[in-house]
Amino acid sequence: MSKLEKYLAKAQEPVQRQTGSVLIDGDEWKVRELTFSESRQSFKLAEDANGRFDTFRYNDIRIVKATEHEFPWNNMELLKAYKAKDKYDLPVKLFEHNQVGYQALLDKVNEVNAKVKTEQEVVDDLKNSSEPTENPVTSVGHSSTEEDDQKTS
Repeated sequence: MSKLEKYLAKAQEPVQRQTGSVLIDGDEWKVRELTFSESRQSFKLAEDANGRFDTFRYNDIRIVKATEHEFPWNNMELLKAYKAKDKYDLPVKLFEHNQVGYQALLDKVNEVNAKVKTEQEVVDDLKNSSEPTENPVTSVGHSSTEEDDQKTS
């Protein structure tokens, strides 16, 4: 089987995700592991227009993505009832008066996704791997040392 055939076959295979559940206000919330692309998207969606990262929004996005297979976060009636601008604005509003429930759900999302690496962790792993890699590209004939930097200051 060629690489192409192998990956074409893999595209049709169902993906097994780690799952977990947590009980909040008598309701069972089922949480699933995020895919690598969902993790990347969560990180990107948590940045504002100026590129600043919003940790609170990131947590809300991850909660939505980990539970949207069984909870209708995008339901228009629900969004209107809680005056949420989008589905990622809803978790904080839905659990406004139940911070313990929100934290339990977030803890379960973190637990289920503990093995999912962020894009930066994957890059760091590749940098630290013992696999031989090509020499990094550097500027030819230009180097900077602390001593040189002090002379130009």
